[in-house]
Amino acid sequence: MIQGMIDAVRACLKEELRMDVVTNNLSNAATIGFKKHRIAFQDALDGAQASEVGTPPDPALVRTEVDFSPGDVRSTGNPLDLAIHGRGFFKVQTPEGVRYTRKGNFTLDTQGYLVTQQNNYVLGQGGPIQVPTGTITVDADGTVYVDNEEQGRLDLVDFERPESLDMTGLALFANPSGDPEIGLDFQSRVEQGYTEQSNVDVAEEMVSMIHSLRAFESYQKAIQVLDELNNRVINEVSRLR
Repeated sequence: MIQGMIDAVRACLKEELRMDVVTNNLSNAATIGFKKHRIAFQDALDGAQASEVGTPPDPALVRTEVDFSPGDVRSTGNPLDLAIHGRGFFKVQTPEGVRYTRKGNFTLDTQGYLVTQQNNYVLGQGGPIQVPTGTITVDADGTVYVDNEEQGRLDLVDFERPESLDMTGLALFANPSGDPEIGLDFQSRVEQGYTEQSNVDVAEEMVSMIHSLRAFESYQKAIQVLDELNNRVINEVSRLR
């Protein structure tokens, strides 16, 4: 019975981890370019088994997977809003280093540089792109024009294994493993005047949340029943003595 209680506690920890992921996905359902997460449940369970009962599993043993499936593309009419149709990422220069993103709701800073909403430079193949006043157009290959004069080309990249990227917040990804950047395939293109929405399916996440809550309640009841049985066994044994 003790082993049964331990297994139920491990299951509760697993559901707690799943709930954390679900709530994070739901909180970012309206975030442009956000990619939802999923827990590798076996890794989470292994982490719980390796931990002491009643304590969270070692985060190093728990793996969350990012789902890089595309989100819906929404028309905005803003010439500085860009979406990548197909695989690939925009490159962004942040104070912490180069980051990668699908969040293309860009703007211009006071000096005319193309930047993110957090005022980080959007990188072109020659560095940050400065855009003078005029009519801005962006070709499918990421070339930026102002009044038909080329100003630079977006540095668009992809990875053989995008799952190796780490999300750092604000729909940005880091490349801690140092995987080499590769060019976009011929099917990928930039769409001006559009943004890619989050790929979170709210209905799906709500169903997952309900399942997790019900499972957690079931495991809690199992712990209570096993605890009562354990107390009865102890009391019966003491009577025999």
